[in-house]
Amino acid sequence: MNIRDVASGFFRLGKRQSLRSQTIKVYQKNKDSEFNFGLYGLITFLLLGSVAGINWLIDPLWYSHGNILTGQNFAFNERITKTNLFLRTKDKVNYDCIIIGSSRVTALRPSEFKNKKCFNYALKGGEIPDFVNYAKFIKEQGVKPKIVYIGVDGMNFVEKKRTEQPPLDIKSLATQSPLQAYLSSDVLLFSTMTILGLSPDPGNYYDKNFEPVDFENPPTYNPEFYKPLETQKCDLASVKAFADLRQVFPQAKFVGYVPPISAWSIINDTYNRNLVDCYLLGYHQLAQTYDAMYDFTAPSVITKNPDNTFDGSHFSVKVNNKIAAVLQGGSGEDIEIRVDQYSFDEYRKIYRQKLRDFLDQNNELQLWQASDELSVDMVDVEKQ
Repeated sequence: MNIRDVASGFFRLGKRQSLRSQTIKVYQKNKDSEFNFGLYGLITFLLLGSVAGINWLIDPLWYSHGNILTGQNFAFNERITKTNLFLRTKDKVNYDCIIIGSSRVTALRPSEFKNKKCFNYALKGGEIPDFVNYAKFIKEQGVKPKIVYIGVDGMNFVEKKRTEQPPLDIKSLATQSPLQAYLSSDVLLFSTMTILGLSPDPGNYYDKNFEPVDFENPPTYNPEFYKPLETQKCDLASVKAFADLRQVFPQAKFVGYVPPISAWSIINDTYNRNLVDCYLLGYHQLAQTYDAMYDFTAPSVITKNPDNTFDGSHFSVKVNNKIAAVLQGGSGEDIEIRVDQYSFDEYRKIYRQKLRDFLDQNNELQLWQASDELSVDMVDVEKQ
């Protein structure tokens, strides 16, 4: 045996040992990878399961049952939540009554409308184009209401750049699947906010039956009189749009009403901006089309009490229960004006007297405009 043969033998032995070592390392690496993959898979499954479980318990999109953990349901996006609720209950409940309006109408409880099966489809920021779209959607779903209650806000009758909205596929707003309802980071955020009691609505939440309930300690409203803001022009074009809603449900009875506003807000934002006559004209014209029309904005025991509202514009569920009674023909506490029962001059006289009395009670008669002449700064239609 020579040195060359010995060296060659050692080289082959070292090579075999090196290959064996590499094989062991590759095997160990693959084994570690399999272990890590399993661990990561388990962690992912647990995380997704936890998210789905929390979201299912809270159900912030009102997809199936609502919040069964605390019983408080918040409306983070009413266009989604109310559409989900409507679509999953319409066949079971067989609604014969629809409530439409802005956020000032959301506090009306459907159960307060006796002998009726009402659905409250009022929406935050809702305006007349929204009401038309949603009314058509409701009709497309086969619902034929016998009566429609609609909230009419004065802001619909001031000058504003209005463009015709394309038809909206409202059904597409509905949550499409359980995965979308329960496996979403946005939904988890809503669930977390619900658990923490962080409601987007400072005044109320929805109970297990999805009806509004007042919070025990809503924000405090501190009213005051302040200098008039800039005046706005009057545009009554929306009166026709409100009236045309009757064409969607021609067999239904239509009851319109103007939701209450704090007496201080009426003076500051309506009277001092020269909009009272504009609004009253709009309400009275609409009253000639609807079966009944009520105005709750004139100073009264409810609008002169700061405890009834948290911001001067949105009133408590307790107040809205009284409004529901009046809308059904019940006797109020002199909190409304039945617009359709008066001529425009009579309606205007009653309203202005209530304004003057309120200013007098608060030693603010210097704000009163004594002239009885109609004052409306109408928009120039030809320039629109």
